[in-house]
Amino acid sequence: MTRRTEHAHKPTGVTRRGQTPRRRRRFASGPAVALVIVATVALAASVVVPARAGNAVPTAAPAAAPGPGGSVGWAPSGRHVLGRPVLYTGSANGAFVAWMDPELTRPVVVPGTGDPMGSPWGGQVAPDQQPFLVSAFNGGFKWGDFDGGVMAFGSSYRSPVAGEASFIVYADGTYTVGAWGRDNDPAKQVVGMRQNLGMLVDGGAPTPAASNPGGWGASVAGVATARGGVGVDANGGLVWAGGRLSPLDLANALVAAGAVRAMEMDINPDWVNFNSYDVGPDNVAHGNGLYGATGSDRYLHPDGRDFIAMFVRGTVVAGATAKLGAPPLAAQVKVG
Repeated sequence: MTRRTEHAHKPTGVTRRGQTPRRRRRFASGPAVALVIVATVALAASVVVPARAGNAVPTAAPAAAPGPGGSVGWAPSGRHVLGRPVLYTGSANGAFVAWMDPELTRPVVVPGTGDPMGSPWGGQVAPDQQPFLVSAFNGGFKWGDFDGGVMAFGSSYRSPVAGEASFIVYADGTYTVGAWGRDNDPAKQVVGMRQNLGMLVDGGAPTPAASNPGGWGASVAGVATARGGVGVDANGGLVWAGGRLSPLDLANALVAAGAVRAMEMDINPDWVNFNSYDVGPDNVAHGNGLYGATGSDRYLHPDGRDFIAMFVRGTVVAGATAKLGAPPLAAQVKVG
């Protein structure tokens, strides 16, 4: 039996605000198969991980695994993949911080039911994707409070603005944070993107704009309000920080966690949230509220606002009898 992956053609349809974007083919749960999609070359090794409890098979970790950096005292948190933790948490500069493995995780930008309109998943993590869920965190400002773009499931809700801070997801499951037009890879197909304001951290340091508290949104609690920010470190690992902070304090927390580029996402207590997820023998995701007051199950049920969900990235495993991870949403897989 041959196994191969094929990427779908780049989407040509673009939706307007309020329209439902064209649905992508998704992968329903099914019988265990020997194919589990897209991984970096380093992960295409003879490594097997069970998809369900009781499937006793050996595991091994890839060589030269990335890890969190900066000055944070990191601790592993949550689920393991290929024998290693994919989520680490800690604290820095008065903020909760998290780091996620760039080789074994992939993000999805998920629109809310109301802001922006037209979520294919109904403003939540789709039930068939929940077994692969690692973490989820809040998106950016409300639709009317920023002028940037949003792309999700390969469809654009509003065109990106050059130079704006952008969380960017590619069709191969990789991702980055940076200024649009400067840091996005033109050779890769973008399937998800969330812009919000300007860069908060650039070149491994707070930007000059981070010192201007008036440029980072209207606070309900003064300059030090609940703020969330996301960035990438030098190895491409995802860094998240949240706390009751000024913009500069948030930037410093992200730098302490190893971020070389980062952006502010949403602010104020009703919106800033970071959850991790465990999957038990029942193959159901169970949330853990690590930061924020909006609940551990917030992203498992319809939400009016957009958010970012982090999943186990699928990997091709030679001779496997179990399925691990889910494919990129812009990919099609044929097994024959």
